[in-house]
Amino acid sequence: MGVSKYFTFAKASFKTHCGHSLKLVLRFLICCFFMVVFIEMWRLIDRENLLDLPYTITDIAWYTSLTQMLLFLSPRLFMVIDDDVRSGNIAYFLIRPIPYLWMRLSEGVGALTVHIILYYTVGVLFLWLYIGTFPTGGIASLGIALFFVYMSSILYLMFQLIVGITALWIQEAEPTYRIFQKLFIVLGGLYMPLSMYPNWVEKMASFTPFYTMMYLAIKPILGGEITLLSIMTIVGHFVIWFTIAFFLMGWIYRVCVRRLE
Repeated sequence: MGVSKYFTFAKASFKTHCGHSLKLVLRFLICCFFMVVFIEMWRLIDRENLLDLPYTITDIAWYTSLTQMLLFLSPRLFMVIDDDVRSGNIAYFLIRPIPYLWMRLSEGVGALTVHIILYYTVGVLFLWLYIGTFPTGGIASLGIALFFVYMSSILYLMFQLIVGITALWIQEAEPTYRIFQKLFIVLGGLYMPLSMYPNWVEKMASFTPFYTMMYLAIKPILGGEITLLSIMTIVGHFVIWFTIAFFLMGWIYRVCVRRLE
C-alpha cells in the first residue's frame, strides 16, 4: 500500500497531462525549434572554422539537442508548490496521510512520463532525420544518454521541490527558480560541453548537481569509448546527488511543518 498510493498520484497526473494535448504539442514544437537553432548554429561554426571542435559536428548536434530536451522534459513543479503556499492549500495538504513533497514528486514523475513518451519517440526520430545519423558511439551511446537524461529529469524535479518550498520564506518561488535555472544552464553546459569551457569552470561545475544532471548525463554520446568504468562513474555521481537531494527535501519538509505550526 505504501508504494501504490504514490503510483495513484502519478497515474492521475499522467492522465491529466495527456488531456492537455495542445499544450503538450506546442511545448514540444518550441523544443524542436530551439534544437534546430542550436544544430544550425554549430553547423555554421564548423563550416566557417570559427572554433577547433574536439568532437564531431554530429556529436555536438546531438549533445546540444539533448540539453534542450532536458530543459523541456521536466514539468514546472515549483509553480504548483508556489501556488499551494500562496493559496494556503499547503496547510491542508500537510495534514494528509501522505507526505506532501512525495505526493508532489509523484505527480511530477507522472507528468514527466508523458513528456518522455513523446520526446523519446517523435523527438528522437525527428533528430535522427534532421541530423542525418546517430552519434559516433552509435545507438547504444544514445540509449545510455537518454536513460541518464531521464534520471536527470527526476533529480531536477527533486530540486524543484526544494526551490518551491522557499516560497514559505520569500512569498514566491520563481525568483529562486530563475537563479537555479541560470546556474543549471551555465554550470550544466547547455550550449556546449563543459570540456570546451576553461578548465577552472569545468572544475568548479563538477562540485555542483548541474554538472551531473546535464553534462555527465549526455556525455556518453560525445565520441569517446563507453566503458563500464565510465558508466559507473556517472551512476556514482547520480547516487551522491540523489542522496543529497533526498536529505535536503526531508530537512526542508520538517522545517516547513514547524514554520506553519
